[in-house]
Amino acid sequence: MLTPYLYVPLVAWAVAQAIKILIEILKGNTDWRYLYASGGMPSAHAAVVCSLAGYAFYHQGLSSPIFGVTAILAGIVMYDSFGVRRSAGEQARTLNKLIAEMSHNGNLRKPDDYSRLREILGHQPLEVIVGALLGGLVATIFSLDQLTPITSWLSAVPDSSQIIIIYIMGLVIAITPIIIKIIYSKKIKANKKVSYIFKYLIIGSVILGMVLMFAGFVAKESGLLYGQRWMAISILAIWVIFILIVIWRWLNIKRATRFSDESISISKQGWLKKAGKK
Repeated sequence: MLTPYLYVPLVAWAVAQAIKILIEILKGNTDWRYLYASGGMPSAHAAVVCSLAGYAFYHQGLSSPIFGVTAILAGIVMYDSFGVRRSAGEQARTLNKLIAEMSHNGNLRKPDDYSRLREILGHQPLEVIVGALLGGLVATIFSLDQLTPITSWLSAVPDSSQIIIIYIMGLVIAITPIIIKIIYSKKIKANKKVSYIFKYLIIGSVILGMVLMFAGFVAKESGLLYGQRWMAISILAIWVIFILIVIWRWLNIKRATRFSDESISISKQGWLKKAGKK
């Protein structure tokens, strides 16, 4: 029989590629290359490795060597997806633009010798996150028989020490962005876009931190559904995704600002060169 450690990742890959095609069709673009090509929403690479790690977690446990190997593999692949491969895609986009402009201006010899480079190679962090969640969902569907211990742990009410930890984590989440803004207030105010991002970072962190502390309060006062462990875990997961999105936006703004500064510098050098010739 075929091992599930092989067909579960294949199912995750097929679902991710099918979603890519569906998204392209909804956009009005029927690009069947997404049946096998990399890039796009969601990340098939992340879905494959996370489904593999998730299945190992459900069936082997946190202490198993198989889970350790698959988890490290998943981390490396996802880092490569929005790191090296995305950078390669951005370089390909820049080279394609340069070749097109040089060919149009007649500054490139034998332009037909240069084939167009593939630009969609890597992923944005959000595409990797969605792919990872998709892989985890596929692993969960194939491991429903293993969920009883996990659901039992999540549906239990935290003990007193865990409630204290929930309070502390909620407080840290709520006040950390405020402290950072106070310390770096001058640098943040100097950049309107960063200041705009920090405003939403503070609002989101304060709300999620207060909700997390409220979940600890409910768990302390009663054993209601909203006081069980799953509530605190869900809030923490939402906060992690929120922080990743904020970091992604900040990195994009930083990169755009750097490219803008470089463009201005190149323009100034061109004007100075022209002025020197006159």
